[in-house]
Amino acid sequence: MEITSNTTGLQAGLSVATDKGARDHCVVALKGTFQTNTRGEMTLATEQRPLVTADEHYGNPGSSSVRYECDFVLEKPLTDVIVVGSAVAPGSQRVTVLPVRLEVQGRTKDLMVYGERRWERSLRGVVASKPLPFIKMPLTFELAFGGQDDSRGAGHVVVEPRNLVGMGFHPHRSAALIVNTHVPNIERRGDTISSPRDRHEPAGLGCVGRAWQPRVAHGGTYDEHWRDECAPFLPADFDSRYHQCAPVDQQFPHFRGGERIRCVHMAEEGPVHYVIPTLNLPVRFRFLDGDLLRTPVLDTITLEPHLGLAMLVWRTSVPLRKKLTALREILIGERPARTASTPLGHRNGKPVFAGLGAAVTWLREQRRGQSR
Repeated sequence: MEITSNTTGLQAGLSVATDKGARDHCVVALKGTFQTNTRGEMTLATEQRPLVTADEHYGNPGSSSVRYECDFVLEKPLTDVIVVGSAVAPGSQRVTVLPVRLEVQGRTKDLMVYGERRWERSLRGVVASKPLPFIKMPLTFELAFGGQDDSRGAGHVVVEPRNLVGMGFHPHRSAALIVNTHVPNIERRGDTISSPRDRHEPAGLGCVGRAWQPRVAHGGTYDEHWRDECAPFLPADFDSRYHQCAPVDQQFPHFRGGERIRCVHMAEEGPVHYVIPTLNLPVRFRFLDGDLLRTPVLDTITLEPHLGLAMLVWRTSVPLRKKLTALREILIGERPARTASTPLGHRNGKPVFAGLGAAVTWLREQRRGQSR
């Protein structure tokens, strides 16, 4: 079971994933790194990013958000659109607050990004200080509302379940302990943070943690029944939406190509445009008893507007037979033009030819290719 041909120019990899029915699948992921121009036209970049085989965090795993999530999952029922980048002031002129917009197919998401603020005492109680000027501000969940409150001791820690790594979550902390702590830098437009006691929806454009709500709710129920009847396999109520790493409002029906994306105030050059390319990426799974042809779906888009880059991941899979060796090879991309020596097909994993001459020519070509 290996990829023996890839004519697409994209990075390709395979893995084995088990569904909630305990059936194993061979998963093929294709990843392309694209450069965009001022018109949003996307072309393959000179340097292609590799497939991500394990989550990559901004800091220590468990205490920081995910920068790039693993590219290998069984399926995603929707397309994730993720932004890895910063809010960037126009013309590199310092600002104290900056609106940021992600626009996908006419759907907009607006954030307000503030310079550093702290809670301070006033005649009106504890209020946010005036923001300090900035030029760039990372668009990470660490700077959004969330985090934990451990003011009652290690045994009584309370967390904001929608963002475990954020700031500004103070359900029990006294005013004296709140003063001089940071106010979240990133807010949703129209959801102004004005009191340290208020609860707000975490505002971000990056990956939602696997253990955060509402994502973790799709992971299923791991109770006594699961332990006795299902373990180590997935529970019956597992929902594949658990694999979606984007915020819910950044998930879309699968893209097919031609979709338009615009990022505002995320690059020095001004708004960054993307028009998603339409590619033909057939994947042929060659079993001992015949071939299965699949068309991958585009289910993950990671934007880096400050670099004018986008990483696109397409995915497809097939169920495996009882014997893994039944899947002999995987061929990706359009097949080269047929020649006189091209096999007519395969039977029991072996090439079939029109005649002895074609077989001899093919064998010579194979040996010649191996000797280069």
